[in-house]
Amino acid sequence: MRLLAGRVADALHIQEKAMVMVEDGRITQIESWDDATRPQKADIDARRWLLVPGFVDIHVHGGAGRYVMEADEEAILSVAHHLTRHGVTGFLPTTITGPREQLTAVLEVIVRLMRGRACESACVLGCHLEGPYINPQKKGAQPEAYILTPDCNDFLRWAGPYLEVVRIMTLAPELPGADQLIRMLVREGIIVSIGHTNATNADVDRAIGFGARHVTHCGNAMRGMESREPGVLGAALARSELVAELIWDNIHVHPAVCKVIVEAKGARGVILISDGIPGAGMPDGYSFSLGDLPVVVSNGAARLPDGTLAGSLLTLERAFYNAGGYDLRKRVLMSSYNALCALGLNHRKGRIAPGYDADLVVLDEEGTVRLTVIEGRIVYDGREG
Repeated sequence: MRLLAGRVADALHIQEKAMVMVEDGRITQIESWDDATRPQKADIDARRWLLVPGFVDIHVHGGAGRYVMEADEEAILSVAHHLTRHGVTGFLPTTITGPREQLTAVLEVIVRLMRGRACESACVLGCHLEGPYINPQKKGAQPEAYILTPDCNDFLRWAGPYLEVVRIMTLAPELPGADQLIRMLVREGIIVSIGHTNATNADVDRAIGFGARHVTHCGNAMRGMESREPGVLGAALARSELVAELIWDNIHVHPAVCKVIVEAKGARGVILISDGIPGAGMPDGYSFSLGDLPVVVSNGAARLPDGTLAGSLLTLERAFYNAGGYDLRKRVLMSSYNALCALGLNHRKGRIAPGYDADLVVLDEEGTVRLTVIEGRIVYDGREG
């Protein structure tokens, strides 16, 4: 494959007018061109548009009417297809708090998907368990009936056979038993993300000492920052050890606060996420359930009957666009490369350079996805749209 792009950007470089050559799923060469010497044999002519590494979504619950918690292979593949249309090339299907047997069933499906299928749409890179060991005071749209107190033995009973696919676990570090669970998760190579939590700054400090390294949807479902108690938000901004997930939809977090988070953390300390739910990609009036909680899509947001935000309708190409005040390299860091670093995949994905997997997305002038390529295969083509 020979892909002609008007502009190419990754986490390290921006290049105008480049031809990217792909063979056997990997990038083999990049050449410059100009109007006088433009190659005539390009397989893909995107000379008007921008080429960046495919987006990576480490926190997504569903989309296009389907839901990770269905614990169904077809449902997760439908979510993957939905994400592909929005430039995502890899993702972590993300659970919510639910019955143990349902969480186990989700993990079983993810194991099968990772072992037995080529990436014909966005690739499943593991699982993000959001709960069930969270604080009821900051549950957000998580069903309280299934919230549990952290317990290593309990966790191993329902998740133990599937630890190979658990990449991130969100928990509240202030709860009894959380210290021991954090230490165990870290030993197993699982990223501990602080979220749905009423932790104090001291609680967060302790969790960092045990190995916690992420913050779930920074600014949402957590203790806020005050002058004499930094809370989780203040700790997230102040501690370089923590990488902050950010839902940049300008609804969950005000755009000025999004900028504060990026300025405090630096682009390397932020990962853009969708926190997408089944209502993503669906029209106003669409209703569904998160666990046993009813949710309605209205005016571009998804809410419970009491007005609580219930996940997001965001897609990552919109988050990339919303962060448009930043240099392209910083936006690539936040939309793909930082996530791949966290997952230990940045040695082969996330760059537009020889030897890297050809996971790519072409965006037009309005930020719309025109083409998604995974390991050299076109998996979504919206060039005629």
